[in-house]
Amino acid sequence: MITTPQGTIEYQESGHGEAIVFVPGSFSAGSSWRNISTPLSERYRTITTSLSGYGKTQERRKLGGAHLEDEMDVLEAVLEKTDAPVHLVAHSFGAGVTLALAMRRAPKLLSLTLLEPTVFNLLPLAGESALSQDVRAMTDCYMTEWESGNQQAVRHVIDFYGGAGAFDSYPPAVQDKLMSQTSTNILDWKTGYGDTPQLTDFATVNVPTLVVYGQSSHRAMQRSNQVLVDHLPHAKIVALEGANHFMINTHAAKLTGLIERHICT
Repeated sequence: MITTPQGTIEYQESGHGEAIVFVPGSFSAGSSWRNISTPLSERYRTITTSLSGYGKTQERRKLGGAHLEDEMDVLEAVLEKTDAPVHLVAHSFGAGVTLALAMRRAPKLLSLTLLEPTVFNLLPLAGESALSQDVRAMTDCYMTEWESGNQQAVRHVIDFYGGAGAFDSYPPAVQDKLMSQTSTNILDWKTGYGDTPQLTDFATVNVPTLVVYGQSSHRAMQRSNQVLVDHLPHAKIVALEGANHFMINTHAAKLTGLIERHICT
């Protein structure tokens, strides 16, 4: 655990060797990486954490604050404790924060692996107005229903990422956990949409980067990830067959292989 004036930050470490830091996305804690980080800890020093409001990391974002800066502070504290150049592996919203950190604070990185980074703000910059509107319509409906008292408003984002009926397919205990974390997730969306990079900004990410998206994911996710790769100087992209946004749960073994091959090159 890391203690800062803004609150605690989750930090768990295992293994020896080059350091890999795993950053989860919304609704997730460091434990969500277990099926990937555990086998890699046999050959690497693996570190897991959580972003603000998840796992053992206290929420530090406040009304009117610089939310993305707050989230980058969390990751920077983790990297400072790691005290070594790292391979950063991140998913979803966590991948978006990781990318921002790489662009703006130039940490000591060996590589980046970004699993479906939520970079939807790139869509309008690439002329993809219809796909951008699809995402905005979903998030507007989600937030409006939540503010109106619909406790199941989160089904909109889960079905967007996992396909129609995804939320209803979950056990009641999982649905309850998602609903309990809705307010934090809405803050995640606001954090992401508050960031307005230009396509030229990505040229500063001067490390080998792997971006992975699911072949079954929403077209807006696939296209935004491709736009990102088109503007990163040392990036490649992989479409994971049969996967959607929740790939770290459904395709852990395949992702473990992709990650290790990437960081070994």
